Amino acid sequence: MNHIIRIALLLLLLVSTLMSQVINGFVRDDATGEPLSYANVFIKDSNIGVASGVDGYYALTNIPIGEHTIIVSIIGYTMITKDVSVKERENFRIDFRISAEAIEGQRVDVFGEAQKMRQLVEPSRISLDLRTIETAPAFIEPDLFRTIQMLPGVQTINDYSSALYVRGSTPDQNLIMMDGITIYNPYHLGGIFSTFNTSSIKEADFHAGGFTARYGGRMGAILNVVTREGNTEKFEGSYNVSSMSSKLLLEGPLPKVYGMKGSWMLAGRRTYLDQFINLLVRGDDLPFRYYFYDYQGKVNLDINQDHRLTYSRFYGDDIVEFSFSDTYSDYNVVEDYEQNEENTTHLNWPWGNKTNSLTWRWLISPKLVARTFLANSRYRFDFNFGLQQKGNWRDGSDTGTYDDRFEFDFYDIINDNTIETELSWHGIANHQIMGGFQIKKVDYDLGMDFKFETLDTLISLSPLSQKDQTVESSLFLQDKWNLTQKIILQIGGRFMDYSEHDELYFDPRLGFKYLVKEDLSFKLSLGRYHQFLTIANPEDETWRIIDFWLGITEEQKAPYSDHYILGLEYLSEDNWLFRCETYYKHFENLITLKQGQLFTEDESGARFTPFNEFYPTKAYAYGVELLYKKTAGRLRGWIGYTYAETKKHIDKHGWYNPKYDRRHTLNIVGDFRLIENLHFSTSLQSSSGQPHTPAIGRYQEWQVNNDPYMPFYGFTEAYLVGKKNSELLTPYFRIDMGFKHKTVGKILKIPYERFFQIVNVTNYVNALNYQYRAKVNRSTGETLGIERAAVPMFPTLIAFGYRWSF
Repeated sequence: MNHIIRIALLLLLLVSTLMSQVINGFVRDDATGEPLSYANVFIKDSNIGVASGVDGYYALTNIPIGEHTIIVSIIGYTMITKDVSVKERENFRIDFRISAEAIEGQRVDVFGEAQKMRQLVEPSRISLDLRTIETAPAFIEPDLFRTIQMLPGVQTINDYSSALYVRGSTPDQNLIMMDGITIYNPYHLGGIFSTFNTSSIKEADFHAGGFTARYGGRMGAILNVVTREGNTEKFEGSYNVSSMSSKLLLEGPLPKVYGMKGSWMLAGRRTYLDQFINLLVRGDDLPFRYYFYDYQGKVNLDINQDHRLTYSRFYGDDIVEFSFSDTYSDYNVVEDYEQNEENTTHLNWPWGNKTNSLTWRWLISPKLVARTFLANSRYRFDFNFGLQQKGNWRDGSDTGTYDDRFEFDFYDIINDNTIETELSWHGIANHQIMGGFQIKKVDYDLGMDFKFETLDTLISLSPLSQKDQTVESSLFLQDKWNLTQKIILQIGGRFMDYSEHDELYFDPRLGFKYLVKEDLSFKLSLGRYHQFLTIANPEDETWRIIDFWLGITEEQKAPYSDHYILGLEYLSEDNWLFRCETYYKHFENLITLKQGQLFTEDESGARFTPFNEFYPTKAYAYGVELLYKKTAGRLRGWIGYTYAETKKHIDKHGWYNPKYDRRHTLNIVGDFRLIENLHFSTSLQSSSGQPHTPAIGRYQEWQVNNDPYMPFYGFTEAYLVGKKNSELLTPYFRIDMGFKHKTVGKILKIPYERFFQIVNVTNYVNALNYQYRAKVNRSTGETLGIERAAVPMFPTLIAFGYRWSF
């Protein structure tokens, strides 16, 4: 593979030196220096033009000799022009800074919806900026995952989870990234919040399917969160405080040293539910404490106009702490016995992510750009529970002391080290060639330790200790080929070598786009997607706090899925988007954990082999999605509808609908500017009920336990259940509302925004699941069968807060 990479690099370097005129550079926001993606850069009165990339880079090639006018335009910004005189074998480096303009009293999306639609080949892709994320009313605070859940094709399992179930795929089949770094558990508070601080987000690029050869290792969906680079012109910041958390964002330019310049960004947040409990308890010791925090930083350094270094870091943890002590004293005059004892119980349970990355961007030539990426991503949880019992006793003239300690530690650590190099070549007219390689080494460390200690005894056991390492090496190549002005073909593939398998995997990717007219396009996408890791969590769990990640073993075949997508897109002159897509996904070699089989003893009975009981599983999913999105004007938002079905198959149950399957889903999201600086937002979510396994009867079972210390004889009650997921919960319905008002402080003259949010305005009872009990005739005491009651999700909740900018 190393030889292939060297040959490919040499060929690209050779071809890039071919003699032709090139104009290249970057497009940035004039006020902040942030790069602008999908800005339209073209030569006036010609068919030569490109769209800037995610980092704002553009390259116009094969420009005729003579006088030309370059035009740069993007929705929401003032169009600018520049005259140039092109001579033979001459290259130009021109960086553009463009200013935002107001349309109907406010800025519209800066990412250029029209330019993206015309340039992108792959369907099922949508970009969200901070304004779009904040369009919908928030639960406590705006959340990226909660916004994505209201897009077509995305399902949620309940109100308490922000996990993304995309077109029949489970959350572990989604590749979630922050600035290209893999995030393994992107949730806080057991999934209620995502781990991303919206204040720091520049853009979130979401692919529901059919993604390109650049992405691998997952077979569901892609979410790449791009954070802000930091203001290159001045220091500024913002501070948010709500009824649950506080957030702070700071950014500014780096001092110029030896001609080098750059920018920085720092953002953080913390919840303070534990502080509220402190105030209520009014004690010195808090019996129970939970909070989460995260922070992230980014530094960009332009060494010169061809080299840039970017360092990015993220750290976030959920913390559960519990500590309690009590004392016990006993004195028996008759037996002349005295005892004094102190008992202490503690629980310390942190879980979260830590990432670090360094990116080097090198403009090898105006036609060839290289990006090399080094990253480390660590996810861990560490459940530590302990008991201590110490004291002294006196029995007549005999005295003594004791100090007994018990510790239980359960942990799981995933350490991902990745190196990736990507090359983008602009050397051939009507072609955009991209390729590169990636090496990903993942270490898994799962363990369980017990320790019992007295004054003269120490017993230490490690019944579970599993350490594994997997290496995935990938080579990817892709060409976006403009066959004609109306037909675009995107062909690519990804070769993968997995350390546990003696097989070279190949995932072909194909995209086709036909422009019926400038703003109406037809899209097709086909592709295969392999995945070499999975989670070993119970399939039907309602609330997931942590994930147990495993690499695919030597004995297991690599799971994969095939995507087939057809789509139609239309963008009107007044900036509303209509999209219709249909898809089919086929899954093979999946595995499903047997319920209750988290750990099984080996033959000796002294150790545990975790997660080794799985059902071979296959699945398929299909659906139709409609999206109507309005991104400008007094009224903004979208309407999304999804018709979908997902089926899974395991030998024990046959074909069945998994718990996250919903047949019909309707989402309506709107933001209306009532008057200047006053916005009203609302969202409506409605869907079919989720499948569940019903209880159809009850029975009593005679049980005998001959344990000499805890004998038991008698009947226990249990429930008979029907076919797996054969019934539906009640349909889901929820309306949320919110108000935002921007103003300026009267005393300090600091701009601020105040907001007020109401979740589940109608207090509609959505069923999380059902609880069952015996139904009894109160008059006769006769048992008439069973009855059930719904366990509700979110009731009506109110949140409020302030945001200051400085």
